[in-house]
Amino acid sequence: MKKPWQKLFWIVRKPLVHLLRNLYVQYKNPDANISAPIVWEYDDIEAISIGSETLIEPFSQIVVEVNSPLTSIPGRLIIAERVIIGSGANIRAAGGEISIARNSMLGQQVSLIASNHIISSEKPYRDLPWDESKVGVVIEENVWIGAGVTVLPGCAIGRNSVVGAGSVVTKSIPANEVWAGIPARKIREVIESRCFA
Repeated sequence: MKKPWQKLFWIVRKPLVHLLRNLYVQYKNPDANISAPIVWEYDDIEAISIGSETLIEPFSQIVVEVNSPLTSIPGRLIIAERVIIGSGANIRAAGGEISIARNSMLGQQVSLIASNHIISSEKPYRDLPWDESKVGVVIEENVWIGAGVTVLPGCAIGRNSVVGAGSVVTKSIPANEVWAGIPARKIREVIESRCFA
């Protein structure tokens, strides 16, 4: 029979690990504003770079896996300065690199996925390696991604572009365009200056 302190240890173990990881990521990136609680899963802290004046809001899950048995491509997360990542983000830089350039905004519940499994009927999907033909996510400078958007592996979102809330990005988006829908498609171009008064 477990003693009361042993039960307590097993209850607080995971939250304590996540708190310590939050503190360590903040320590390694002192000019960023990382709002706990955030679930960090990484195997190499050096694969994470977060720029100054960047805000990562709470309840996000961020996975950076450099050494995975499912791929030879290392994961890496590069977030430039002055980026805002809304609460509940799901960022998975495993099997590919995710880079977010300066002045970009990601709304709440945004998912960025750097890799995905191949499709085959010969093995269970969980045992299949990742598809190395489509990897990584690139978000260029001054991009606005609305709430609930999912960006799939191999996609780049060009500078000054906007992705509407709830969209699923399945291919790269050129600069200065507004895209929305499932799958996301071009709606119009970004106009240099527009006032909605």
